[in-house]
Amino acid sequence: MRQNLLSGSVGTVAGKSFSAQTFARLLHELNVDIAAYDDAIAAAVAEHPDAGIFASMPGVGPVLTGVLLAEIGEDRARYPTVGVLLAEAGLAPVTRSSGRSRSVRFRYAANASLREAAMWWTFNSLRQSDWAAAAFKDARSRSQQYHRALRGVAARWMRVLWRCWTDRTTYDPGRHPAARQLAANSTT
Repeated sequence: MRQNLLSGSVGTVAGKSFSAQTFARLLHELNVDIAAYDDAIAAAVAEHPDAGIFASMPGVGPVLTGVLLAEIGEDRARYPTVGVLLAEAGLAPVTRSSGRSRSVRFRYAANASLREAAMWWTFNSLRQSDWAAAAFKDARSRSQQYHRALRGVAARWMRVLWRCWTDRTTYDPGRHPAARQLAANSTT
């Protein structure tokens, strides 16, 4: 490369330098504000009576705990069955049938924030939960597309969460039948 291709005029260099310094200061301020938001979320979540239930799930960190608490809420009468929660989260497919035709489709009418939180939770749990990783791997081996397999595991996690939430208990892998079965199979 030639030297003249790597340089610019004095005015251009001064302007770009000023812009870069300004953007660096703005980025620093934004990072300070984001840290303050994270602290505020953590403080609000710590005060919530159901926080321990949500935080006990593998793959759920402080931010996802706050999102799940905000989206699901604390009114247990709102989700009398797990199917209602699955439909709200967009994890239950829609079956359409007419005459001899029957099709199962993606549920578009759903709480998008709750669906996204469930998908991130599931993605994180694949590294922390052996049964979730095994269920995902099994779905992929049956030729399910990546996001379809992830939604399937998310639906399973949501069932576990609903049971813990309605019983007001934290997640215990020892009480989770699929996790127990996987542990038993791995030791034999």
